[in-house]
Amino acid sequence: MSAARQALVACLGVALACAKPDAGTRTGPRLTVRWTGSDTAAFGASATAERCDTLHLIEIRAISGDTGLGLALYDSGFVRPGSYPIRPPAAAGRASPAAALAVRWFSRTAVQGFQGDSGQVTLRRAANGDLSGTFMAKARAINTKAHLDLSGSFDGLRVKPAERGCVPPRDSITSPNGSTAPPRDSTPRVD
Repeated sequence: MSAARQALVACLGVALACAKPDAGTRTGPRLTVRWTGSDTAAFGASATAERCDTLHLIEIRAISGDTGLGLALYDSGFVRPGSYPIRPPAAAGRASPAAALAVRWFSRTAVQGFQGDSGQVTLRRAANGDLSGTFMAKARAINTKAHLDLSGSFDGLRVKPAERGCVPPRDSITSPNGSTAPPRDSTPRVD
């Protein structure tokens, strides 16, 4: 797995791990998904949508307990209604419009992590600006040969600026000594 691919999956995994878990409410923005393949399950939770201007993406996340799903929608800084092909994480950030997907949950003995490698997100925007959409994806496990087929939907999402900030482009980071190395407390940009 390439370093860029590992970094994107790690970023989505950290975002999923750090986000506030769903309190069990059934009102407001939601994401639901069902998957089959090496495992079969259904999942639904409150969802959020955050804009990251420096990476030109909208990140949609849903987390409940130890289960979470993240979608990254890339579209040159503007997320427009339409179709976003799901690509492997390393390729999604370089192609616009495109989407990346990651899902994880805890099994009895380990964390199960999958990333999308094909599929499509269809995005709609309501007159009030809320986002809704559907997605279908094929995903493969990060550490094994297992695979999943996922289908889901989200609705009622209002896009907000990234709560924890965004990773700036690597070439815009300058340290006090004049180098362009990322600060120790920053995550490198995923290209």
